[in-house]
Amino acid sequence: MSVSLQDLPVAVVTGSASNIGLAIARRLSCNYRVVGFDTKFAEGLIHCSNVVEVSCDVASSESVEKAFIIARQYGPIKAVIHSAAITEPQNTIVETSLEIWQRLINVNLTGTFIFSKAAIPYLHETKGVAVLLSSRAGKSGYAGFNPSPSGTKAAYSASKAGVISLVKSLAIELAPAGVRVNGIAPGSIEGAMIPQEKWDELSNRIPLKRLGKPEEIAEAAYFLCSDQASYITGHILDVNGGTLMD
Repeated sequence: MSVSLQDLPVAVVTGSASNIGLAIARRLSCNYRVVGFDTKFAEGLIHCSNVVEVSCDVASSESVEKAFIIARQYGPIKAVIHSAAITEPQNTIVETSLEIWQRLINVNLTGTFIFSKAAIPYLHETKGVAVLLSSRAGKSGYAGFNPSPSGTKAAYSASKAGVISLVKSLAIELAPAGVRVNGIAPGSIEGAMIPQEKWDELSNRIPLKRLGKPEEIAEAAYFLCSDQASYITGHILDVNGGTLMD
């Protein structure tokens, strides 16, 4: 028995034009009407009738609030997944300019705060679920496999550590309303953030001997949004091939 688009719950996915966000949008489109937020979309990129594309800058509260109003027009919002993020070159803290620091924090952490805050009334309406993407670097304090004085990507790592803390704060505050909030901390994943010429070298340093795929992060997000995860909140799910076990 087929289900019409009007009967599907709505899921909002940021960063849905590429990489992990795109994989999440595609995976959730099996069971949700997905509204993807991103700054730009390639024509026909998602290739799914269940996905609506909305232009949105996650670092702008006005842009995010307008995008949520559009998303709500498609139905009650049951799930929100925040994947949009940027990275930086591998520099030391001394080499990191204030401009780079502020840009990473503004997009990766403040953007997550803006998105999450805007989502709260919609999640209250449905007793929904939020999934925020952090990173292994947010737990370790450095991007890469070994701590090195030659550069830790401190701004990126700090921004993603903040996301982990925000997940826990949101989970505590929203639990009485029946809203669940969890995070995912991906390790090294195939995609634009890691130059392809480095994939083989990095694979040899991962216990599972390969990089992860965006679709594997998407499966983790799908699980955390599902009823099978109905008693899980405030958790950070590691998906890193064994490179960080805590």
